[in-house]
Amino acid sequence: MRKHRYAWAAGAILLAALSGCGAAQTASSKGASPAAAASPAASGVTVYGCISGGRIIDVSVTKAPACPAGDTRVQWTGQVSAAPSKAASRAVASTTAPSAATPASWAWCSSDRSGEQTMPNSRFDLFNNEWNTSANPGPQTICGNSESNWEVTSNQRAGNTEVLTFPSVQVNYNSQNGYALSRFSSMTSSWAEKMPSVSGLDAEAAYDIWLNDLNKEVMVWVDNRGQTPAGSKVATYSVSGATWDLYVTGDNSYMAFVREGNADSGSVDLFTLLKDLQGRGLLSSSDNLWQVNFGFEICSTGGRQASFSVTDYSLNSTPSS
Repeated sequence: MRKHRYAWAAGAILLAALSGCGAAQTASSKGASPAAAASPAASGVTVYGCISGGRIIDVSVTKAPACPAGDTRVQWTGQVSAAPSKAASRAVASTTAPSAATPASWAWCSSDRSGEQTMPNSRFDLFNNEWNTSANPGPQTICGNSESNWEVTSNQRAGNTEVLTFPSVQVNYNSQNGYALSRFSSMTSSWAEKMPSVSGLDAEAAYDIWLNDLNKEVMVWVDNRGQTPAGSKVATYSVSGATWDLYVTGDNSYMAFVREGNADSGSVDLFTLLKDLQGRGLLSSSDNLWQVNFGFEICSTGGRQASFSVTDYSLNSTPSS
């Protein structure tokens, strides 16, 4: 996975969700932060956004966004029926409709390759992260209400074995400046996720921990469907009631703990795994840990749209963020 910080919300498709949208009206570039989607019972809907570089960004159906300096805030007003269909409700914030089996509305959705949103508690971000642009990833949409309630729908070509996307929930420590490992005294996490049952699926659910900017990567694979980690197996550990095989690349820049036996829910002591790496000389107390992610490395969905979801997630650490 590679982390790209700039987030752009896909917005032009919103107009298709409204009936009788009026002409755009310019307004002040100042405004409140985007909020949750409007109630389906509303008889009139106003859609707000910002025009930046010829694109519509920061779309909201409740409050006008705080547009970046130099951008123009716009709005459309139209009428919807008293009980809009689920498809129309989802289209308000998504260019690819997630599965009908999930809730009819989300607080936030994005189909932008770098779509990103801070969750209500201000500690976690959701990130669409179609990072491998050189390999031409297929369409993907992420939607969420919180770090513990989010879903991604992805359509990646059949037979591909190269990681294309890593939609995830993340914590950035010390405003992305990070802390030395010596500052941490604990880090535990729990998860509950579901991956699709589709033929040709090649993906895994995993933690992704970044140190020294993007120079050292530690992954913890909990639910593997067809992937093989880089490097060679060098050790086996028993942590948090599970057995983990450690893989390391020749330059020691990539380390992956792969769980023996998949688990779509559970808990893990990440701090103990990091200390084990220090004990092997693969990490040092001065290494700077700046980001922890949990999500799905997706290579292939068999050439069809498939849904991945997280229904519970926690990350407790000292320091906390």
